[in-house]
Amino acid sequence: MIKRFSPGRLTATALACLPPPHAYQARRALMPSPLPLLTDAPDWRECPHCGQLSHVGPRRPGMVAECPRCGEVLWHMRGAGANFTLACALAALVFYLFALTAPFLEINAYGRFALARLDTGPAQLLAQGWGLVAAAVFTVTLLGPAAKLAILLVTLGGQSWLPPRALKTLFRWYKPVSPWAMIDVYLLGFLVAYTRLTGMAEVHLDTALYALIGYMLAMAAADGSLDIEALWRKLDERSKKLPHPVESERIGCDACGLINHAAEDEPCHRCHTPLRRRKENSISRAWALVIAAAFLYIPANIYPVMVVTSLAKTNGYTIMHGIVELARAGLWPLAGLVFFASIAIPLTKLLVMAYMLTMTQLGRTEHLLGRTRAYRLVDFIGRWSMIDVFMVSILVALVRFGQFANIQADVGAVCFAGVVVLTMFAVTAFDPRLMWDVLEPADEQA
Repeated sequence: MIKRFSPGRLTATALACLPPPHAYQARRALMPSPLPLLTDAPDWRECPHCGQLSHVGPRRPGMVAECPRCGEVLWHMRGAGANFTLACALAALVFYLFALTAPFLEINAYGRFALARLDTGPAQLLAQGWGLVAAAVFTVTLLGPAAKLAILLVTLGGQSWLPPRALKTLFRWYKPVSPWAMIDVYLLGFLVAYTRLTGMAEVHLDTALYALIGYMLAMAAADGSLDIEALWRKLDERSKKLPHPVESERIGCDACGLINHAAEDEPCHRCHTPLRRRKENSISRAWALVIAAAFLYIPANIYPVMVVTSLAKTNGYTIMHGIVELARAGLWPLAGLVFFASIAIPLTKLLVMAYMLTMTQLGRTEHLLGRTRAYRLVDFIGRWSMIDVFMVSILVALVRFGQFANIQADVGAVCFAGVVVLTMFAVTAFDPRLMWDVLEPADEQA
């Protein structure tokens, strides 16, 4: 059973029984007293969502350390061990190499044959003049998964022959790269594309598809068994001891989580990332990205995402047109999935981000826990909106039979890909700790 603990005598279970105002006061009581100079800095964490400093000991496999103020998981202590994670990563590497080299799908239509590999979709999008969409698909289906896998393999497997500093510099990119490895979302996009292909051609599933499923399962097992904090501590054991603390500001590193006694712009003592008490120009950057995404959201839903030619008859298909066709074909679960992923989720992200940014700028304290949970939600669901973009990339890769049957991407696909990417960047740019800073005087936040 997974156990949860918080610093102090009150437990998370006890807090859950209290009405909201009293629960918040109890959480305030759980907050540690002002920190002394920390010689055990690795045992302390700054919550990335509310800024609360908390002690995360004692440690036992299977326990989950949560922030006592907002409930964010600070450390999930895994029990599987690094060898199991490395084995899963090696299995994922084998599957990924198969996916790169083997055919993905084959179709037969009108006496003609077409075959697609994983890189055929981006290549066709580029040939049709949609370079930005091609770059986005190529990045999240080929570069992102490869980068995530390479970081994990080198960090786990290179501890005996690579210097700790190099491994730490590399591993600090694991978390930022992970959302951009979208093989799981790509497979859902394939499912939508498959329902369209079966209506116009004979479809054969090939080796790369099964390899991608294997890669997704192997990486899910690796992620589920990876104890990121334990790995950071293991890398610390091979490097020089952390410098003795001096009287200065306490800043939590966004990359590795270590509490540093340092000034802003100084490198983290563990991973050497430049330290920032809060993300630089967070509000203005997030607003710029949200506004840009909002302007693209309208044409993304008005203009066709693809143009389909069948027996010399050409029709444009918008996102909603595709949803209606799936519903008419009786594929209601798939139609609902596309509706939520392509229409509801992007709109929800825009509205939630605009609300959080407005409330933060106004210095309002209402619904802080709810706003923090909303931030976690939009951070989690944002990548799943790429389903329609992947669907288009698969269809343009396969349906290339001239006037008999042909599919080309259109301007709606470009706008929609822009909405997804910009909203993901907006969530990353926003610092949710700013919402909680209004509760503390400026001198207590330092």
